[in-house]
Amino acid sequence: MICYLFSEPTYFLFTSGVPALLYYAYIPTTVIALFVGLYVFWNGRQFLLNRLFLAISLIFSIWTISDLIEWTNIHSNFILFVWSFQGITLGLMAIFCIYFIYVFLDKKDISLRIKIIFLALLAPVFIFTPTVYLKGFDITACDAFKFAWLPFELYYTLLGVLAIVWILVLLIRRYRTAVPDIKKQIVLMGTGIEFFLFLFFIWTSFAYYLSEIGVLPDSSLEMYGMLGMVIFMVYIGILMVRFKTFNVKLLATQALVWGLAILIGAQFFFIKVPINFVLNGFTFVATIIFGYLLIQSVKKEIKQKEELAKLDVNLENVIKQKESLMHLINHKVKGSFTHSKYIFAGLLDGMFGEITPAVKKIAQTGLDSDITGIGTIDLILNAANLQSGTIQYDMKPADFKEIVRKTIEDKKGSIEQKGLALEVELKDENDMVKGDIFWLKEVPNNLLENALRYTEQGKIVVGLEKKDGKILFSVKDTGIGLTPLDKQNLFTEGGRGKDSVKFNVDSTGYGLYSVKLITEAHGGRVWAESEGVGKGSIFFAEFDAL
Repeated sequence: MICYLFSEPTYFLFTSGVPALLYYAYIPTTVIALFVGLYVFWNGRQFLLNRLFLAISLIFSIWTISDLIEWTNIHSNFILFVWSFQGITLGLMAIFCIYFIYVFLDKKDISLRIKIIFLALLAPVFIFTPTVYLKGFDITACDAFKFAWLPFELYYTLLGVLAIVWILVLLIRRYRTAVPDIKKQIVLMGTGIEFFLFLFFIWTSFAYYLSEIGVLPDSSLEMYGMLGMVIFMVYIGILMVRFKTFNVKLLATQALVWGLAILIGAQFFFIKVPINFVLNGFTFVATIIFGYLLIQSVKKEIKQKEELAKLDVNLENVIKQKESLMHLINHKVKGSFTHSKYIFAGLLDGMFGEITPAVKKIAQTGLDSDITGIGTIDLILNAANLQSGTIQYDMKPADFKEIVRKTIEDKKGSIEQKGLALEVELKDENDMVKGDIFWLKEVPNNLLENALRYTEQGKIVVGLEKKDGKILFSVKDTGIGLTPLDKQNLFTEGGRGKDSVKFNVDSTGYGLYSVKLITEAHGGRVWAESEGVGKGSIFFAEFDAL
C-alpha cells in the first residue's frame, strides 16, 4: 500500500511536504555522529572505550536514518519494516551508554555479572520486536503509532530513563573520590551524555505523547531531541582536546573540528527549503567560531601541561641529585667531620702526649666545631628522610609530659649558663599521645634549642596542658621576635628568620622544618606567634590526646 501524504521520495529520504526542521535535525547530527565515532575509533581502535563510542554513534545513526525513512517514505510495507527496529536501537542505545560510562570511569571492561544484567534487560526487546510489537498500519496517517504495543514502547522508554539514572549514580559516586583533573572529565562527560539521553529518550517521548493527546498537531517536536547528539559530540570534542580521553592528539582534533565544519557546510548542496538554509547556516557559523576558540584556548592549556610535564621530569632529576648529595654528605662530609673529631678528642685526652694550654684551647675549639658540623649534617639528613617518607614510625602510647621533662633536664644547664631564667608550667594531667618516642623528643628539643639560641636575656617559659582533647606544648621566649615574613618562612625547608644568622651563624632552618614534619606525621600541627621584632616569640606544637 502507498501513502499519498507526500510525493515519492528521492533516494528514500528527500521529499517535499515534510517539516522543514527534519533534514536540519537529522542529517547533520547523523553525519557528525558517524564522523566523530569513526574518527575516534580510527585513532584508538585498540581501546574498548573508543569501540563503545563508535557503537553508540552507529546505533544513533541507524535510528535517525530509520526515523527519517519513516517520515519521508510512502510505501507502507517498507515503513513498517523499518519501524520494527526502533525498539532494538533504543534499547541498545540505553545499555551501550551505561556500558560506555563504566569503561570511561573504571578504565577497564565491566564484570561478567553486569554483562548478564545488561543481556537480561535487552532480552524483552529482542523477544517482542518480531512478535507483538506492531499489529497494523494507519494508511491515512502513514504511521503505525495506533497499532504499536504500548507496554513494549513503555519498556524501551523506561530503559532510557534507567540509563539516565544509572549513569548519574555512577558519575556522582566516582566524582566524590576522584582527583580534581578527573573530576573535570567526569563533569564534562556526564553533562554531555545526560543531555543526549534526556533529549533522545525523554524529550522525544514527551513530544509523541503531546501529539497523541491532541496538544500538538504531529510529533515533529521530537526532532529537537536529535540535537542532544550534537551537544554530546561537543563535550566529547572538549574531552579529546583537553584531556586526551580517547588518545587523540591536538593536531588530529583540529582536523576533527574543521572536518565537522566542512560536513555541515556540505549540507547546503542538499537543502531546498529556505528555512533549512538559515538553520544550517547558523550551525555552520557557530561551529567555525566554537571550533576556533576551543582549539586556541586548549592549545595554550596543552602547552602549559607539556611544560608541567617537563618540570616534573626536571623535578625528578633534582630529587635524584638531592639523594646523591645526601649520600655524599652522609658518607664523605660527615665522615671527615667524624675523623677530625676523634683527632681533636685524642689531643684533649692526651692520646698523642702532653700538649700546651694554647694547643689544648685550639683542639677544644676544633672539637666543638666538628660536633656542631656533625649535628648540622644529622639535622639536614633527618629532615630529608622525614620529607621523603622513608622514616618508619613506631606508633604506640607515649607519655609526652615525661618526654618534655627529660628534654628540660638536658637543656637546663645550657639555659642557666647563658643567664636566662627558666619557668616550667606542666599541669598535673594525663598527657598521653600516640607516637614514636624517638622522634617525638625532637619536637621539645628543637623548640627549646631554638629559644635558647635566639634569646639573649630574659626568660624561657615551657608550658604543657591538655585542652579539648588536645595536648598543647609551648615554648615562650623574650628573644628577637618574628616579623610577618619570618612567620611565612618558618617551618619550611631551609626557612629561617631574617636576622637569625646575626644571632646564630649555624642557623640552617632545618630544625623547625623537622619539627613540622614530625608533628604532622603524628597527626598534629605546629605554629608560631609573635608581637613583632624584639618582643619575643611563642612556639606551639599540638597533638591529639589519648
